[in-house]
Amino acid sequence: MKKYLALVKLLFVQQYKSRIAFNRQGAGKKRFGTVMLYVVLAVCFLPVIISIAVAMYHMGKLSGGNRYIGTFLTLMCQGLVLMFGVHAIMSNVFVVKDADKLLYLPLRAYTIFFAKLTVAYLNEFITTTLAILTVLLPFGIGAQAGASFYLMLPVALVLIPLLPMLIGSLIAMPLSALVTAFGKNSAIKTLLRILIYVAIMALYMYLMYGFGFLTGSENGNILDNPEVYIKDILEELTVKLEKIMPYFHQDYMLVTAMLCSGIGDWALGFFAAVTENLALLGLVFVVSLPFYRRMLAMSVEEGSRRRRGGKERFRIRNRGVVYEFMRTDFNKTVRDAQMGFQSFAGIIMMPIIVVIMYFMLGVADEGEASLLQVVRISELYQAIAPLIILVYMSFIGVGTNVLGLYPISRENKSVYILKSLPVSFNKVLLSKVLLATAVMSASDLVTCLLIVVLFGVRWYFGIAMFAVMLLVGFGAMCVTTLLDLKSPRFGWDNFNHGLKNARNSWIAMLISFLSGAALIFISVPCIVLYAIFGGWYILLVMWLLDLAFGCAFSAVAYRVMVVKAAVYFDRIEI
Repeated sequence: MKKYLALVKLLFVQQYKSRIAFNRQGAGKKRFGTVMLYVVLAVCFLPVIISIAVAMYHMGKLSGGNRYIGTFLTLMCQGLVLMFGVHAIMSNVFVVKDADKLLYLPLRAYTIFFAKLTVAYLNEFITTTLAILTVLLPFGIGAQAGASFYLMLPVALVLIPLLPMLIGSLIAMPLSALVTAFGKNSAIKTLLRILIYVAIMALYMYLMYGFGFLTGSENGNILDNPEVYIKDILEELTVKLEKIMPYFHQDYMLVTAMLCSGIGDWALGFFAAVTENLALLGLVFVVSLPFYRRMLAMSVEEGSRRRRGGKERFRIRNRGVVYEFMRTDFNKTVRDAQMGFQSFAGIIMMPIIVVIMYFMLGVADEGEASLLQVVRISELYQAIAPLIILVYMSFIGVGTNVLGLYPISRENKSVYILKSLPVSFNKVLLSKVLLATAVMSASDLVTCLLIVVLFGVRWYFGIAMFAVMLLVGFGAMCVTTLLDLKSPRFGWDNFNHGLKNARNSWIAMLISFLSGAALIFISVPCIVLYAIFGGWYILLVMWLLDLAFGCAFSAVAYRVMVVKAAVYFDRIEI
């Protein structure tokens, strides 16, 4: 047991050692940056979290603490844990990167495996805590649950991650084998991880839609009358759940103990839930351990793969220094599976958020008008909706574009190569800003297309939105590139944890927030004039002013970056 606990501690230190090392240097600034990051993220997601909590409260109140519905909400929490946990299980457990170190420890393979699984479990424990606070706790308060509910919440916190861990392991095993089969530094590994992430999120949305949580109500929408909206859903949902939920017996017994009416129900539910979930844990161990041993052996085998013979052909085409820097940087990023996933996973969230917004606002039962259809009738819709979506999507895109947040820190110790090149450093900077902007512009383009198709925004407003997002994104990337150049973070061994919680993220969000506020300040007078007098030319003027602001912001930001970059670059010492 002592060796097991020591290894768990070692794995945790290894997982977060880069962040710990950075926090020791300039701890006050780093701590302030971390706090500000969480504040900005809370401001961004707090409305969504509050909406979910309010809906869960009304669901508990109207259902009277129905056990089938409580079981389904538990499954919702487990779905969230699974959605964010598969990648962690793959990277922490099955994609073995430290076999050369662990195999020499005086430990058995199953001890190493169980320690790694514990680390993955503790990571899922955090997600479970957030899910319970947002879903189950408001449900229990609304249902006026007794003391057993609150006493069982810590037990639920421990047991809920076990089913996602089993399912996540079953999903991660073949995918990990597929990822490992492509070898190191493969762009296909990055693509696979992103596709897995999108597929799991799409499946989760599909299941929520199938159970009625993303559909409309016969009596309006949730904003008009939450109780009526949720009551309509509950009537149909309860009928479905009575047939399905008993198959998830471990969750049903857990909810039985939480919503029990007597000591007998509590005892039966408690012991059944604990026993069945421990059985799930044992199943995870039995199923996954042989596969882990196989992956461990594959990671240290030499000569098991033969290289294809034949002559290699080279074609040298000079397309300019900036283009070559961009191409090299992009290839280096996608060939690192972890860096590539972090660089592109956040960007693809923008189109996904648009689809979620459409399902939440635009879907209704047959013969009923959705909230989106009601709003689109207004004359001001074409003036206000594109502006609001533009500001919100720019806020998300700039804050999640890792390529623009850490353009210099991504180089790590190889930055000395950039210092030795006989090329103007301004071209290196321009290539990094253009690469970050190009990647973000692809996401912006898909986002604007979805907004035009799903939300009915006119196509020329969609083009204007894309142009403004492109200009604002370029300016923001210039600022974040300069900030990263001023205070780069080198010496990390793990990209994910080495640059995690850096101040660049919240500063980028602050920049996008201020630029969004400026766009609103410029546009509101034009919208007011349009509401009073009408006329398409007023909206034309509004978008021209927004484009002018975008051009000015990007030009000033690029100029400031170029002027100060050389000084900051000369200060870098490796």
